[in-house]
Amino acid sequence: MRQLVGLQTIPEDTARTRFEYTSREDQKSVDRQSEIEQAIAASLTIITEHPYFPEFPTQNEQHFQATEEYILHFHRWGPPVQDDASRLADQTSPEAPSMAIQIELASLKAERDSLRQLVAERDEQLTDQCQLQKELAQARAELQRRDQELTR
Repeated sequence: MRQLVGLQTIPEDTARTRFEYTSREDQKSVDRQSEIEQAIAASLTIITEHPYFPEFPTQNEQHFQATEEYILHFHRWGPPVQDDASRLADQTSPEAPSMAIQIELASLKAERDSLRQLVAERDEQLTDQCQLQKELAQARAELQRRDQELTR
């Protein structure tokens, strides 16, 4: 038996047993903690598999495609294409940069005008289509009215 200072008397074998129990309990808690950490790590690891169909692009791909088309259409890469005579005039005149800007501006204005014309044509087509739909609705209403008269 061993005497602890002023507390109580504990038999040595009980103290050793208690110590062994505590040590086993600690080992169990370490194993349990390890299992918990593995479970948490597994739950935080999210594996998502989305089927990919190239014929149905994702929203990010659609946005990228639209941006790419916009850039290719409205922003030119490299120097503007010019014929040889205008290139010679650009090199000899001191106003070469402003001339290049004017040529670029003229091509942009021509493109703007063609786009405006295209929009006007489409608007006219839509107006015609709306008018045809109204006429079709009126014709259907007239046919329905006549059918009702015939059934009376």
